[in-house]
Amino acid sequence: MPSIKRSIPLFAFLPIGALLWFPLRQAQKPKQTNDQAIRVQVEMVSLPVVVTTQDGKRVTDLKKEDFEIFEDKVPQQIAGFAATDEPISVALLLDTSGSMQRKLGLVQDRAIQFVDQLHPDDSVAIMSFADDVSLLEDFSIDRDRAAYGIKETRAGGSTAIYEAVWLALEQVLKPVNERKALVLFTDGVDTASRRASMKETLELAKETKATIYCIYFNTEGDVDSMQRRSGRVGGIPPPVIVPPSIPGLGTSSAEYMEARSYLSKLSEYSGGMNYDALKTEDLESVFAQIARELASQYSIGYYSTNTKHDGKFRNVQVKVNRPGLVARTKKGYYAPKAGKGQVPFPASGPSRSASRLPNEGWISGWEFTWFTQRASTKHRSETRLR
Repeated sequence: MPSIKRSIPLFAFLPIGALLWFPLRQAQKPKQTNDQAIRVQVEMVSLPVVVTTQDGKRVTDLKKEDFEIFEDKVPQQIAGFAATDEPISVALLLDTSGSMQRKLGLVQDRAIQFVDQLHPDDSVAIMSFADDVSLLEDFSIDRDRAAYGIKETRAGGSTAIYEAVWLALEQVLKPVNERKALVLFTDGVDTASRRASMKETLELAKETKATIYCIYFNTEGDVDSMQRRSGRVGGIPPPVIVPPSIPGLGTSSAEYMEARSYLSKLSEYSGGMNYDALKTEDLESVFAQIARELASQYSIGYYSTNTKHDGKFRNVQVKVNRPGLVARTKKGYYAPKAGKGQVPFPASGPSRSASRLPNEGWISGWEFTWFTQRASTKHRSETRLR
């Protein structure tokens, strides 16, 4: 049972004289100008941008002056710009539920190849999910550590994909300030999430500053085969209409269609891409495409001229001032909304001891417990959702 960690206010340990000193110090602060006040209350909007030619070739030599940004058709001034050669932090999230039992070894090999294709300065975190969500290796540029984490994954159990996506975005990636991305490998069928839903994670995809790249791995054929085999006696199919349920597996084509749609929306809302790996032979090329995509991504930021805290969705468009080039980014974002117990612009992201759950604020129900052990010269950090 997870323990509840409560933060104790600093003033609980201060003498009375120090408490009296605080208001005096606050009264001595100089007044802010209107411009300063506005800037404090407005968070920079960060956009991941990939630019291609009409035939899909990626363009990586553009500068800040080559871009224009519009929010709800209103021009915005670019305040931050990171070229494609800036390091990026990548969280690799692998589905290790029962539906992956037959293919996990090959998936591990292709995932290690993907990590090796990233720039040496790019940091990688390794996560997996089935019944639980595990952080096997935190962000590091050490490729041996990443490979070790990938090889530690084991298949079996149900699929808590919504909880995994929520934790990856809110707990692992949100504290990262530089360019960041989530690479999600799964068949997309959720069979176990209780604390997060499809709708809530899709809304989060619109808010996140991380780009989401999804790899839809088709396991429907394996599901049919495993269910038929588990239900046979002496090679003769039993006289049942509904096949036996197997943890982690979908039960109908409709579920797989819905899962595929879910992954497409995750990618689209965050400015990423969704890739289909309909057979194992597709994995190598799909992972390679994502590696090239990450190496071609710009990060552009601006302070919105619309300072209203109305919680409304704002459409964003990025244009390139060179003919024949097309920019791809996220569709937009939700403006912060004051009230309802939420701070419009949090001063910091979540700690590793509490995760923000939908409609529940900051709680410790999803507590990360860290385990560190030495395996020869390697270190392993594991975080589990309990």
